Amino acid sequence: MTFRQLATSNIKGNWHRYSAYFLSSVFAVMIFFMYAAFIYHPDVVNGQVPGGHRVREVMMMCEYLIIIFSFFFTLYSSSAFLKSRQQEFGLLTLFGMTKLQLRRLVFYENMIISILAIAVGMGIGAFMTKLFLMALSHILAVDTPITFYIVPKAILLTSAGYLILFTCITVYSLRKVGRSQIVELIRAHKEPKSPPKFSWVLVILAVFSLALGYSLAYVTTIQLFGLTALPILGFTVLGTYFFYTQFSVAIIRILQRNKRVYYRRTNLLNISQAAFKLKDNARVLFNVSILCAVVLTATASFYAFDQTMKRQQLNDMPQSYVITWTKDRQQPIKPDMIKAWGDSTKNEIEQDAAFRYVEVYYMQAELSENYGAMVSVSDYNRIIAMEGGQPLSLMNDEMVLVLREPLNVDEPSDSKLYLGYPGPVTIMIRDTSTKVSGHIRDTSAKVSGHIREKTTRNVINSGIGVYNVLVVSDDLFAPFFDKAPADRARYGHAFNWSDWEYSLALDKKIREHVSFNEEEDDSIRISSRVYNWSSTNQVSSLGMFIGLFISLLFFIASGSVIYFKLFTELQDDQAYFKGLTRIGLSIAEIRRVVTFQVGLIFFAPCMVGSVHTLFALKTLSNLVNSNMMGYALTVVSMFVVMQALFFFAARKTYMRKILEEVVV
Repeated sequence: MTFRQLATSNIKGNWHRYSAYFLSSVFAVMIFFMYAAFIYHPDVVNGQVPGGHRVREVMMMCEYLIIIFSFFFTLYSSSAFLKSRQQEFGLLTLFGMTKLQLRRLVFYENMIISILAIAVGMGIGAFMTKLFLMALSHILAVDTPITFYIVPKAILLTSAGYLILFTCITVYSLRKVGRSQIVELIRAHKEPKSPPKFSWVLVILAVFSLALGYSLAYVTTIQLFGLTALPILGFTVLGTYFFYTQFSVAIIRILQRNKRVYYRRTNLLNISQAAFKLKDNARVLFNVSILCAVVLTATASFYAFDQTMKRQQLNDMPQSYVITWTKDRQQPIKPDMIKAWGDSTKNEIEQDAAFRYVEVYYMQAELSENYGAMVSVSDYNRIIAMEGGQPLSLMNDEMVLVLREPLNVDEPSDSKLYLGYPGPVTIMIRDTSTKVSGHIRDTSAKVSGHIREKTTRNVINSGIGVYNVLVVSDDLFAPFFDKAPADRARYGHAFNWSDWEYSLALDKKIREHVSFNEEEDDSIRISSRVYNWSSTNQVSSLGMFIGLFISLLFFIASGSVIYFKLFTELQDDQAYFKGLTRIGLSIAEIRRVVTFQVGLIFFAPCMVGSVHTLFALKTLSNLVNSNMMGYALTVVSMFVVMQALFFFAARKTYMRKILEEVVV
């Protein structure tokens, strides 16, 4: 048997160890290849894809991130493989294999796995590139989809880059092979473990660090962030490390002293083994917890940003489309035409309302002027009816001040600007003599009236220049509108239509028909929710789409690291459970103990990382003055479900290996 055949046979025999490493490497190569296929795509390089240059820069940064991740991931995996096979290396050395031959064997094994991972990764990547480019075409809203094209440079870069990476790490890892003596290698798994110890001082330090880090994260505001950012990070990382190395051991010691709990059923086995599992795997669990926290926080932040932007768009623009024009010009487009176009683009017009308004200044005694729009109560009721609002009813001398809602709904409005109501109010158009207040007697004179109430609501889209709205009676509004200058009195029409997120084609048709220069001609104003949404959604969706692959990569890596560590101790666990069966432990009890031990290793970093994420998103909520905890809980819940699926798959494989040795 040649070395290549022996290496191939070893891979087949130890596939349960190599599988997670192989699949993680395949996934990393696949993502790297898809990103490279877009970066070097001729249409992107030549600037034929709108927004492609920006996406290209983001993906190039991600490529560096993937390579850095692959380096550390492969380095750790290689070390874990070598450590788990010390007894095997001792036997091969005992049978006469030299150090050079042993290193040669390991080199062949690693290179076979690496070449297979590169080939399979690029093969799946080539298949997925078509879907990847279609998705990017949809997100970037290009007129012509990006053509499917396998770029030779992407193939060369991926294959050469990862081959060099895997080779260098393999050669670096080989320096540890063959250094130990034969007796040390063979007895590597038989050395007794000393009971894990802890220090109460470090336990208290762990609790204090986590409590202080979480407290700072909870109360941090944008004013304090510069001072608290580094302490939050430092105390959380320090507390997490001592949580695994000290605090967990202390909790287990307390449980062991509770005889009622400790000697109940299989608790003795679970608790005693948990002490060794947590202590031996403390460094791995610490690294995975921090990795999970970083990935979850980044993913939750992207998701929160995406959802918050949409919520703000809906809050800031209650109508899908609003067009206004000055009263001295003709209506630029008929509503029936928009309805017909909506039917052709499958955006059915659900509500529409015509209205008029006058841009005015209003003031009360001892207060500065405030800018707003005067609207008749009839027009106001028609507009808010589109959103299901309650209608108003006003007497001739009554007015209602409707203030625009703040950008963040949790942000309190500045009520100091509007102190003094109810009471006399003056409405005027600057640089004219047209003034009215209360009853209409003489439009050139100032008379008294009063504001009946103040409320908060976004009445009209912000894009047409209407912010605060002063609602007055129809009798008061009509003569004021007629006498107002043409550049201050405007007609308008608001529309709501179905599937507004996908109505960019309808928006383009309306703009092409109206055909005006927004910067030079102010006689027509258009405010389109879909037009604003398309640009912000492109950025957020693109970030979510690209970040999703990176997050999945780190998620698979964290699960794989735990998987490696689990199978590193497989031989010890097989001997342990085989001994337990000899003293009467049943197969059902073995299954329960294995499930507990595997679950502890998988879910401990998952739970710790999730708690870190929730406090990180609380800080982000404070910084942006918007509650993002709901988005954080959504992402954390999805992560826990995915981790559970990973756990069940690993438990099934691990259980089968344990029972193969136990059941004879």
